[in-house]
Amino acid sequence: MNSLKRRKHAILLAALVWVALIESFSHRQVLGPVLSDLVITTTLLLVFLIVFDRWVNRLVAFIALATAVVAGWAHYLLPSSVELWLRLIYHSAALLLTGFAAVVILRNIFRQRDVRADDVLGTVCGYLLAAGAWSSLFMLIEIFLPGSFSVGPGFGAGMDTWHGRIAVLSYVSLGSLTSLGAGVVVPIRPPATILTALEAVFGQFYIAVVVAQLVGARLTQALQRNGSPHA
Repeated sequence: MNSLKRRKHAILLAALVWVALIESFSHRQVLGPVLSDLVITTTLLLVFLIVFDRWVNRLVAFIALATAVVAGWAHYLLPSSVELWLRLIYHSAALLLTGFAAVVILRNIFRQRDVRADDVLGTVCGYLLAAGAWSSLFMLIEIFLPGSFSVGPGFGAGMDTWHGRIAVLSYVSLGSLTSLGAGVVVPIRPPATILTALEAVFGQFYIAVVVAQLVGARLTQALQRNGSPHA
């Protein structure tokens, strides 16, 4: 049990990478829609169990998790006439859960005095969770302002389905966060235009601030082990 606890962020990172791969396929060809959503649900549960330790944080995260899971699975059962409402509920809850998780991970990084390899992997988890939060934000923008993104011929059909929209806008989010761009998917209306630029700024600051914090913590550890030369 202690061994799993020491590797909790490694486990979460593996799950998040697997989810990113699944969500990149608009028709969920890897495992099929139902099994893919089961993996995603399991990963959201891992986020809840691994990231949140305080009871107040867990309460907020549990409400978001339960809401996202119920809305995500309900679209298989309920008529298409309510899909828009389910999308709104699902992506709002996913935004709260993943965004809150990224904030908690960042907070823990700045409170960490002893940095281990698993803590470094935790920062990568925070990066991917932040990408998920921005993706959910773009989903909400597309719900309220359809046509905010211009989608090229190779991606256009994906915007017509539940899973297709997730695949396209997750691609946009990762492209913006890493400053690589999203190629044929381009924001053409505000606030999508400014938010994609802000996500790129956020991505650069995340890497710069986290690396500086980790390097500073490692230097402090080295000085504590070897004895400060000014002591």
